[in-house]
Amino acid sequence: MSGTTRRLVGALLFMPIIALVAVSQPASQWLLMALAALMVLEFSSMLALPMALRAALLMDFVLFALPAPIFAGIETTAGMPLDLVILALAALVVGLIWAVTRNGLASIFIALVVTCILATRGLLGVEGGNLVLLALAAAVASCDTAAYFVGRRIGGAKLAPAISPNKTRAGAIGGTIGAVAACLLISSGSWLSPVAAVAGGICLAVLAQAGDLVESALKRRVGVKDSSSLIPGHGGFLDRFDGYLLTLPAVYLYILAIQ
Repeated sequence: MSGTTRRLVGALLFMPIIALVAVSQPASQWLLMALAALMVLEFSSMLALPMALRAALLMDFVLFALPAPIFAGIETTAGMPLDLVILALAALVVGLIWAVTRNGLASIFIALVVTCILATRGLLGVEGGNLVLLALAAAVASCDTAAYFVGRRIGGAKLAPAISPNKTRAGAIGGTIGAVAACLLISSGSWLSPVAAVAGGICLAVLAQAGDLVESALKRRVGVKDSSSLIPGHGGFLDRFDGYLLTLPAVYLYILAIQ
């Protein structure tokens, strides 16, 4: 199959996930736990981490992704908020990665992954959070798809040749236009104004492409092409979700700010 066909087949595999998120917020929270486990296993494999550390990271990430109602129940049982405990555990994870690998980029990357997972759990604990997540997914997917096709069609100057030689400035512009178009379409059925939709689309495009570049830099550092080969045409789950590393925390903070 061609690269484009493989990407299409890989995208179709996500249809059941999208449907599940759309119809059930509780199910989305359990899905997050599964995805968190897969992503930390991919990360561990990329860096060839010791098995004991892989097992510890897997348990930590399952805890980070615990469904919000379960986490709230644990806090009730403990009789205290556990946010500081989770932050301390996250700091410990980042510190362990640095101690074992001496790879600053890997430490930054795992910190972003943890932040993204915690933000997603928080978002799915808010009423209608699954729908906000779907709206974000539409914007990020539009950005990614437009960047891919515009970059292949126009080519031209490279965006960051030392990090990702296939990405072009034309593709980055195309991705931004795609994200803005998606946000404008979403805003037509929501309270967002067109101006806010355009501004949001630009911000999401910049953050999504920045997250992509961070992962590309890590893969180049450790000498791998993809985080895994689980998804045809897309690589692994880290490859597919790197656009959310910065966008999801930003959206969650925005939701908290307007509540």
